[in-house]
Amino acid sequence: MKICLLENHNTIYTGKDRNDPKLRGAELALINYAEELAAKNFDVTFLNNFNENFQFKNVKYNNINLETSNFDIAIANGDANLFKYVKSKKNFLLSHSIQNFEKFFRKKQLIPFIKYKPKVICFSNYHYNSRSFLTSFYGKEIIIPSIDNEFYKAELPLKTNNDVIFYSRGDRNGQLILKIWKDLFLNNSIKSKFYISKDLFIENEEMKKFNIIKKDFLPKNELIDFLKNFRLLIIPGHKGEVFCNVAEEAKALGIPIITMGMGALKERVKSNYNGFLCPNLEDFKIKILQLLKDDDLYLKFRNNLIKDRGKNKWNNTVNSLINLF
Repeated sequence: MKICLLENHNTIYTGKDRNDPKLRGAELALINYAEELAAKNFDVTFLNNFNENFQFKNVKYNNINLETSNFDIAIANGDANLFKYVKSKKNFLLSHSIQNFEKFFRKKQLIPFIKYKPKVICFSNYHYNSRSFLTSFYGKEIIIPSIDNEFYKAELPLKTNNDVIFYSRGDRNGQLILKIWKDLFLNNSIKSKFYISKDLFIENEEMKKFNIIKKDFLPKNELIDFLKNFRLLIIPGHKGEVFCNVAEEAKALGIPIITMGMGALKERVKSNYNGFLCPNLEDFKIKILQLLKDDDLYLKFRNNLIKDRGKNKWNNTVNSLINLF
């Protein structure tokens, strides 16, 4: 069976670039789909604006504008217009947003949807329920993605520090998480450091006052070594969050999560098992303090995460996709 994965990105990336800190979840997902399908002996071609054609890990990387092959399956990354580049028998669209009908129409998705009839792949129950029939009228399925296997392979420390991190995008309630931390710091004797995303950090005296430190973008291997020493990930969630790679990466490294469950975050955390789902801001603050001070509870959550490590790998994700072929 011949399968192509379609991308038309300003950033030219391949499986060789999986450690590039500039790549986000959507790009890494496409790489992992390609490599896992190729490992299962499918004939896989990854199409983008490459200057030359080459092969890596049994995946053919070809220029999307010069491709003349016919395919059994086409998988487009977020844009139905990509299907125009190939001839395929069956089409799937990896959706990375809720995309209401106004945005769907503005992004010029309606006509290619009607023409190419793709089935939409959603990444969570929240994603599935939020994406309306009007933007997925040829069907939709939930396939839970995974994260890079290196997170599951990492050797975890016996003892972590007592520091806290938020490393999602700053526009996903980053200002809210800063306010929460400052309130906690002012009203409690907290000695922990709080690391935040580079796009949220401003170099000034106030950041020093509240023990707030910038987390730089790091290559994947350095990121894993950096993250695995943290005590907590605190992340409210966001209505635009349809999966949350950050939460899955933290879980794979044994880091409990405190969230308000906005968007798909409610599906990433089992409350009182590997973290807390908090109904409001006050409870969010209380739970942060609780997990910073209660070593027994922290170790319970950490051990549960380590016990569940690796249950959702890309092999399982791709098998679910193959079942739709």
